[in-house]
Amino acid sequence: MSARPLNSSLPPESATLATVSPDVSPSNTPPSNPPPSSSPAPTMEPVPQGPVIVKWTRRTLVAVSILNLLAVLTLLVLLCFVSEQWWFSLALSYLPRAPFLLPSLFLTAAALLLRRRWVWVNLFSLMLVAGPIMGLRVPWAAWVGPSTGETLTVVTCNIRSGKQDLTKIARELDEISPDVVILQEASYGFKELLPLLEGWSGVHRGEYLVASRYPVKLRDICRVDAFQRATAILCEIEGPTGPFLVCDVHLTTARHGLTHLRVDSPLTGAGVAQLDVRQDLRERESLETRAFASQQGFKVPLLAVGDFNVPTSSSLFQKYWHDLGSAFDAAGFGYGYTSPCSDHRRWPDNTPWLRIDHILFSSQWDVERCWIGRTDGSDHRLVAARLRLNAPR
Repeated sequence: MSARPLNSSLPPESATLATVSPDVSPSNTPPSNPPPSSSPAPTMEPVPQGPVIVKWTRRTLVAVSILNLLAVLTLLVLLCFVSEQWWFSLALSYLPRAPFLLPSLFLTAAALLLRRRWVWVNLFSLMLVAGPIMGLRVPWAAWVGPSTGETLTVVTCNIRSGKQDLTKIARELDEISPDVVILQEASYGFKELLPLLEGWSGVHRGEYLVASRYPVKLRDICRVDAFQRATAILCEIEGPTGPFLVCDVHLTTARHGLTHLRVDSPLTGAGVAQLDVRQDLRERESLETRAFASQQGFKVPLLAVGDFNVPTSSSLFQKYWHDLGSAFDAAGFGYGYTSPCSDHRRWPDNTPWLRIDHILFSSQWDVERCWIGRTDGSDHRLVAARLRLNAPR
């Protein structure tokens, strides 16, 4: 019997498979076409925008802070140096100044959150507005120490012919107990004040009233051609330490000229010519009234008191009244706003924004204290000052 081959018992298919690929098993053979993956193809993720926005916001804050500081410095120059010499800064001079605080307040708060190094820049802008632009006064000189001698308390007020509640002013006068009361727009309508002035000496000419516990006599009346009106009266009072002069002043308001301006005036010049005409008249009025109230030829102390219708920062005031001291500038604290107190639909009542009523004094006086009334018994708050006459030198 013949011998069979070793692989003769294998099926043909197995023999073929073993012959062709003896070393490869089906499980080790990679698939020729791998199945498609179920995961999506990788994509580019977006770059986070948060840091970019913060960086852009900080840069914007820095730029706006610088612009705001430049705007505040420009405003300071316009209000305190140019003032009534240019129609635009003239208009700014008689607007409320508190709203100019808002940009610096907002930027200071934003800098605290985003860029603390710039807080100081915005605080500086805020201090410029709250200080010189708004007219803040601190009585440094008055704190040095009062001088010796008898004091005199002087009160002035534009009573607006009694069109408001003069009983409020009467109560304030009763609290103050003044020695001299000086009124403007007092042609009539001041009967509520008469009981307080009973037994006093006084001079009443037109809208002007000067009353005192001490003897008063009229020296002269100032009549100005510019507006065809009397702008002041000059009285002499025999005070406890000797005679002195009181000039009761009421100058013409800038408001009538400003009404000619319109929103488009900066572009078209509408109303500017009319404003300039009235401004020239106001300047002539100030010149003639100041000459009338001058100490030249007088050897007695002078008080120039009343409604000047200009702030002390005004170029008009600085030009004609700078040689007299301002009682509130010397011995007042705060802003001392006196007008307007009412009749403004877009502004709170009894919240004046201008200090246009003044007690001015010659060099023979020392001011111990100056303060502003609280009530809106008139369109103007009263101004009171306690003064001391220097001993003759």
